[in-house]
Order: sequence, then structure tokens, then C-alpha cells
Amino acid sequence: MSGKTKALRKFVACAMILAVSSFYPLISVSTLAQTAWKGAGDLSIKGSVTINGTAAISGATVFNESRIKTSRNSGATINLGKLGRVQLGPESEMTLRFSEGVIGGNLTAGRTIVNANAGVAISVATAEGVATSDGNQSSAMTIDVACGNTRVAATRNSAKVTSGAKVEHVAAGKEVAVGQAQAPRCTRLTTASGMELSKAGIAALTVAGVGGATAGIIAATQSDDTTPTSIVVSGFRP
Repeated sequence: MSGKTKALRKFVACAMILAVSSFYPLISVSTLAQTAWKGAGDLSIKGSVTINGTAAISGATVFNESRIKTSRNSGATINLGKLGRVQLGPESEMTLRFSEGVIGGNLTAGRTIVNANAGVAISVATAEGVATSDGNQSSAMTIDVACGNTRVAATRNSAKVTSGAKVEHVAAGKEVAVGQAQAPRCTRLTTASGMELSKAGIAALTVAGVGGATAGIIAATQSDDTTPTSIVVSGFRP
């Protein structure tokens, strides 16, 4: 075998080694890209919904600080992957805020149900206070400002509501109301008002594995008329 042939074979071997070694990082990067959270949510809507004032469609991407607004008889679900999801009922408005360790935002109208996986905290601010969960376990809560005050229901695991200097701890299955309701005998979370999380929504949540707790909240509050004037803790009535 000539010296030129040996040199050529060595060159080809080295080239193959370099090609293979550079291929593995590409595989790792591709795998991480598929499994890592992309830092945005996927929107699913019913009826008329806007993102930052622009008409939205199902499948739209929702980013941190996006303002979601639903119309009458409409609803929206923002799937945040490994973090959890946020659901808005009709005539609701919320500026979403989320990161690797927390989901929530600022609810200015209507009602929302926030589900967070273990390791992810919930923080939702309203005009009357802030509803939070610590994120030690998976959690879910309903926050409702439709009647002018704020009602927070801890659907799954405990929550905390801070209003000024007052801090109220809410056990699972309990609720707190903060502030004065503007509409006497205001009915919340009723199917008659077109709340997305009615029979179809409850069925969807049941399939997702959290329907039992959330369905209980919705069913129990459909006839729950409240006129609280301060922080009140109560159980859900059947």
C-alpha cells in the first residue's frame, strides 16, 4: 500500500470521527428543544376573545404580559405546558404573567380558574388583594371579581389571600370573599350566564384529571348568592 493511500485513509477516518462527534450535540439540542418549556402558552377559545385588543383564534401563542379579554358567552383556556393552565369565563379580562416557577396575573373583570402543577406557585392580583399558593403541591383556585368584590376558592390544596394588612389562609374546599359586592344577591359562576366551565368544561376537566375538584366548586357555587362586606370564610353549600 502506497504512502498516499495510507494518508488518504487516515484523512477519511478523521473526517468521519469529526462528523459523528459534531452530530451528537445536534441531537441533544434537538431533544431539549422538544422537551423544554417554550416560555409561551397555547390558546383555545370559545366565542369572541382578544389578545392585547386583537381578535384571537384557537392555536394562537400567548406570551407573558398578554392581556386576554373574553366577550359575553365566550371563554378562553391558556395551556402553559408543564406549568399548568389558566381559564377565563365570559366577560373576563386578565393580564397573564408566568415564568418557570409561577403562573397567574392581574384579573380586572370576570373570573378565572388557575391550575398549577407541583413546583409552580399561583399568584393572581385583583383590586382588593392577591390570591396565592406556595407551589409545594399541585394546586387550583377560582378567582371571581364579577360582582365587584373578590372571591377566592381553593379548589385543590390550600391558598392564601392577602388584602392590605389582612392575610387569610384558605383550606381546600373553602372560600374567602374580600370587599363589598356591588350587586346585591349577585350569582356567581352560573351556567345561565354562559360560563365556559359548564357541563362541557367540567367534562373536559374531568378527563384532564382535575374535574372532580373543579366541578365541585362550580356545581356548589352555581346557586351561591353572596353579599359579603369583609373577609368571610365559609364552606361550599350543596
